[in-house]
Amino acid sequence: MKTEFYRVLKPQEAKCIIEKIPKMKHKMCFKTELFTGMRYKELQHFSEHPEWFKHERKLIILPGKYTKTSEERKVNLTPQFSEILYYYLEGGNQLEYPVYQTWQANLIRWASQAGIKDSINISGGTLRKTWESWLLESGYAEIRVMASQGHTSATSFKHYYNNDWSPTEREQIKKETAGWM
Repeated sequence: MKTEFYRVLKPQEAKCIIEKIPKMKHKMCFKTELFTGMRYKELQHFSEHPEWFKHERKLIILPGKYTKTSEERKVNLTPQFSEILYYYLEGGNQLEYPVYQTWQANLIRWASQAGIKDSINISGGTLRKTWESWLLESGYAEIRVMASQGHTSATSFKHYYNNDWSPTEREQIKKETAGWM
């Protein structure tokens, strides 16, 4: 499903892509991008600073100098993803994000292998916008989603939202976002 500017994934599409990612480290990078909605550059900085992850608070604190807006941002996590990230990092693993062009090519290849229609439209922004759409679909307050995602304008934020979901997809989305905040 494509919004005016970005392709937004359905829950089953995201799962199919994850299944096609051959390396565990890349699966974890994909999940971190999807379930945090962080910008790619922020993910690269976070991979160098795993201490920004606050497991007990279920969030990642991005210092202002590493955000687009230059303001500190608290990225909320679901309890389930917070646990996955905690055990991944505590197990001595590290997130490693390649240059953007390589990541983009990987995303397109994995999506194509997963049989995703219009996989050529998958980009680094796809996972971020997917997460934002999922949070809004689950009924979380716009202002909370905007703050966690680092949006300063409701106008720039709203054009990403997609609500073209089937009842089954809505249920899946609510499961994926359960406990966020």
